[in-house]
Amino acid sequence: MKNLLTELWKLAIITIIGVAGSVTLGLMTHGLDVFGPGRADFAFVAFGASGAFILAIYHLRGLSNTITAAVSISAIQFVVATVWLPTLNAAIWSFGVNLPVVWLAFLFERKLATVHWGKFIVVGIVYGVMFVLLTLLVGILRSVETIPALVFRANFYDGFLIGLGMGLGVQAAEAFLESLTHYRKGDKPKQMPSRA
Repeated sequence: MKNLLTELWKLAIITIIGVAGSVTLGLMTHGLDVFGPGRADFAFVAFGASGAFILAIYHLRGLSNTITAAVSISAIQFVVATVWLPTLNAAIWSFGVNLPVVWLAFLFERKLATVHWGKFIVVGIVYGVMFVLLTLLVGILRSVETIPALVFRANFYDGFLIGLGMGLGVQAAEAFLESLTHYRKGDKPKQMPSRA
């Protein structure tokens, strides 16, 4: 029971700090519109929270639980999003953003493990690219004749900021929890050698 409570606490810390990073950048660029569920800027809250949660699950529970969590979150976001978006758009954005985060979580935890403070930049770039590709996919499936370059730039910028803020928050939360674990074990910080 204690282990479950510890994991839930860690999951909450990572998710909250991750979404706080995304929302912070959203507030700086779009103001309070990020809290309007019917607005496109709500993506800073919705995808910041889902992405942080998926990364946290991978960090704590591994790949199989992460896949289950990503599919579940996508389904929940899809159902909620259909209130404001057409069904096709809701499906593409809900599943199209969250499912690739499983691969991103693997990259974040395994392949980028040696990059101590640059992982969030990769997360930002991947989110930006995902937003551009999903915009293109929605346009193709809805038979839109032309999508201005400005729309792609704006969506890349928003996706980049969501991923950047969320990735930085998750990375900071993981560093905090790791430091707390070392502190509880009694590990002392490394002393710098004296110049005597």
